[in-house]
Amino acid sequence: MERIEGLLEKFALSVQYPDVSGFELLELLDMRSKIAEQEYNLTEEERRKLEEADRCFLRNIRKIYTNIAQVANLVEVREKLGVSPSHWWWYLEELVGLEKAPA
Repeated sequence: MERIEGLLEKFALSVQYPDVSGFELLELLDMRSKIAEQEYNLTEEERRKLEEADRCFLRNIRKIYTNIAQVANLVEVREKLGVSPSHWWWYLEELVGLEKAPA
């Protein structure tokens, strides 16, 4: 299993570049799930870094969703992988829909 520090660094960097292929972005979602599995081990500083990376992810969510949708159906991928509903980053189509909803 990859060390949490390495995963966190890679995730924090990767979310800044949403203009990559949908396949690479699917790997990003998987990376975030691996971080979630070890989240209880994060230091306070690492938690802050993850929160900032998640905010960056959310700022780029429309582009991330668009690129993934070009190569995969997220609903099918989630079902195939058995993604937990607590892993919100896998539910991009719902998050993009919420982004459009009136306040």
